[in-house]
Amino acid sequence: MNDLMEDVLRFLAWNPNLGLLASAFLTSTAVVLVAWAVTLQLQSRSARARSLVWRIAVAALLVVAAWRLMPEAAPPVAVMEWRVQVHAVPSVEGPASGDLPALILPEKSAWQNALSWLESAGIRLWLGAAAVLLCWRLCTSLAGMIWLRKHSEPAPEPVLRLLRELNAPVRLGCRMAQRLQSPMLSGWWRPVIWLPPEVSAWDDKRLLAVLRHELAHLQRADVAFHWLAQLTVCLWWWQPLAWRAWRSLRSETEHAADDAAVLAGGNTHEYARTLVEIAAGLPSRPSQMPGVTMFGGESVQRRVRELMKASQWRGRIGMGAMGLIAVVAVLLAVLAATKVEFKPKAPVYLSEAKLVAPGLDDKTENGQDWRADFYGTITETLESGEMKRHALERLRALYPDLKDKDVEIHASLHASQIKGPPQFDVQALSADRKYAQVFLDALLDEFIAFRQSVRERSGGTDMQKLSQEAVKAQKVMEVRLAELAEFKQSNNIMVLTNGNNEGAQFLAKMHSQLEELQTQLSEQEVALRDIPSAMTIAQTRVSEARPLTMTEKDYVQTQSELRRCENELKYLLETHKPDHPLVTDAQEKAAKVRFLLNALIDPLREEMNQRTQDIQRRMTVLKTQLAEKQKEALYLGEKIAQHDKLERQAKAAKETYEKLFDQVKHSPAPAPGRDFVAIQQRAQPATEVQQSGLLPVWKLWKSETKQPAEENTPKPAPKKKEPAKAEG
Repeated sequence: MNDLMEDVLRFLAWNPNLGLLASAFLTSTAVVLVAWAVTLQLQSRSARARSLVWRIAVAALLVVAAWRLMPEAAPPVAVMEWRVQVHAVPSVEGPASGDLPALILPEKSAWQNALSWLESAGIRLWLGAAAVLLCWRLCTSLAGMIWLRKHSEPAPEPVLRLLRELNAPVRLGCRMAQRLQSPMLSGWWRPVIWLPPEVSAWDDKRLLAVLRHELAHLQRADVAFHWLAQLTVCLWWWQPLAWRAWRSLRSETEHAADDAAVLAGGNTHEYARTLVEIAAGLPSRPSQMPGVTMFGGESVQRRVRELMKASQWRGRIGMGAMGLIAVVAVLLAVLAATKVEFKPKAPVYLSEAKLVAPGLDDKTENGQDWRADFYGTITETLESGEMKRHALERLRALYPDLKDKDVEIHASLHASQIKGPPQFDVQALSADRKYAQVFLDALLDEFIAFRQSVRERSGGTDMQKLSQEAVKAQKVMEVRLAELAEFKQSNNIMVLTNGNNEGAQFLAKMHSQLEELQTQLSEQEVALRDIPSAMTIAQTRVSEARPLTMTEKDYVQTQSELRRCENELKYLLETHKPDHPLVTDAQEKAAKVRFLLNALIDPLREEMNQRTQDIQRRMTVLKTQLAEKQKEALYLGEKIAQHDKLERQAKAAKETYEKLFDQVKHSPAPAPGRDFVAIQQRAQPATEVQQSGLLPVWKLWKSETKQPAEENTPKPAPKKKEPAKAEG
């Protein structure tokens, strides 16, 4: 069975058009099966929920077809790949030279010719048949509508009256057509309800049942999904499950319309009786009509059984069903956007070699933990990228014309070995037979050379490591000292320190001046609010602050004169009558002095404002200078901090070097080791690895970019370095 599957997958990988058809078939089948499984889970729910699932499935089928037939329109979201191993097919063309005899191939069988024709013309057959079927459906529907328009008349007034009572849309028309077998709804922009001629003999109950059913179709947009399903089955004419989805959608649509009509009418038995009575006069297989018919899809018996079932979900979907439908919608969208591909898998060749460690034959010499660590070290070193890089450099030097290939290296301890020294199996996997063998040989040579250097240094490993650490510490010390010397050469530390100290003193002085100016500014602002009090205070502080201006002196003298005049007037009022000439003269003199004193206030205020502005200007200049000095001080501080850091680093590096140098000087001489690894069997000719591609791989899609030709050209080998990791 597996061989048959591999043959089929291999055939589809060699024939991309048939692979496309198989991909479309598998994806569409998965879409329909998922929808069918969900509708089975929703059997206890309403037909409305099940019809919604089938609507989503029909839309997903259209998306699947569009994505398969127009891959360049939009990339898929994900890809499901079957990669199968294919062998090279010999060329069937004759030789170019006439000297060689022509190759005579056996004739193909009939089924091989049929598959070859299907490979070349399958897509055209799919699309051509779909176009013919769709045109036939459209033409027959158009002819049917023309015939109905020609052989119909407006519905009777009782029918129109019932439509108005049911609050039917104004754009909805209703006509009575001859030879019409079943009530039908057609049209989307201008919908029309078509009734058979027997409608004139129906009572109001039957008319209401039919009209409610057709209005339910109109409210649910069943005409649009009817044509969407028609387009789907025309496009998927060769997929039986697509026809099954169309029939299920049609059936669930009628059930949903029945539920809506029953909910609007309220009497299930009357509606079921109406269905049976109307269906009794219809033929067993009604003809195809250009719209959504009330009869002709699902059998009346099944519709009646569905109506008679007691269900609390009739006409409703429910939160649980809606959540399940949402999950199904996402799942179907992923299925529709997933591309199934059948790709050939390049052959992989395996070359094997063996290594042996005879120095570890004595199991009592080393502990089990040490041996396990040694085995792990051997396998890790063989599979390391550093060892592969050295092998690639050796291979490029030996075979300059050989192109680089990807190689996988696997190393493991020989599992079936019971006695003797431990053996290691080394395998190389590559798409090129020769490259796998020669690369494995180069890897073995590099590994043995590396192990030889390890054995030569095995006795002095610790001493060498300590010496290397001392050398590294010496280099670090030299670098740190050089950095410190370079800094001192470009920066005078004494000048930096003095400048930093002087800058700090100058900053302190400037801060003091700024605070003094701020105090003067505050005093000026207080003086402006109460000039007389400020002049009184200024008179007492003349010796402590600045000298008084001429205006201030005049104001002080006038103020003193006013106090003298007021005291004299007070004396005269006590010794003379108020109308005495001396009192009158004293009052006039005091008023004159008071006027002069008030006249001096405005000049004083102007002088104070000028003095305030002058203080503010001095503060602005001082702040600018202070900011510049702060930047300079910050720069000097950073330089001093950098010097201190370099000095500490140099001191620490020197102490580390001196400590390691003392350890190297007083260390004892090491003892040599004797464990080694040898090649037991060189790389064997590579053989093809059988690979199975029965399980597909699902992955997110990404565009395939072609690598430039320069990437395949061998690059010059870099300078070979000794691996840093020592084994053993």
